[in-house]
Amino acid sequence: MNQETGETNSAMEKAGTYFVNGFHCAEAVAAAVLETLGEEPGEATAHATAFGGGFGGTYMEACGALSGSLIAIGHLHGRRTPGGQWKLPAELGADIRSRFLSAFGTTNCAALRDIFGEENQSTECLRVVKETTRSLMEILIAGP
Repeated sequence: MNQETGETNSAMEKAGTYFVNGFHCAEAVAAAVLETLGEEPGEATAHATAFGGGFGGTYMEACGALSGSLIAIGHLHGRRTPGGQWKLPAELGADIRSRFLSAFGTTNCAALRDIFGEENQSTECLRVVKETTRSLMEILIAGP
């Protein structure tokens, strides 16, 4: 197993562990990816909190795993001053959205929950968290 595969697998396992131990989807993805990449995840994880459950637990908007990915991208590559370049984080964000849409057919939390069915929510959401983490790690490791 090469280092990239090892890091990706580690991030996926961390995300899964975080998810089953109380972080929701956005928090789990952001924390696992940033921690695996050697970043302090605390602030970004806190920023992810309101994005869980399709924005504030409403289940009406984007899946939290996707939102957590965007937060991690912003933490790593986002602007720190007005007027700076934002092409790279925009491209990374578009890439993770595209991969998410290809993998799951929608980015909408409520639609995903309908597809999964009530009885499969936790199992399927765990799968989404881990797969989204895998995709994001692949994007980030590939680099700009």
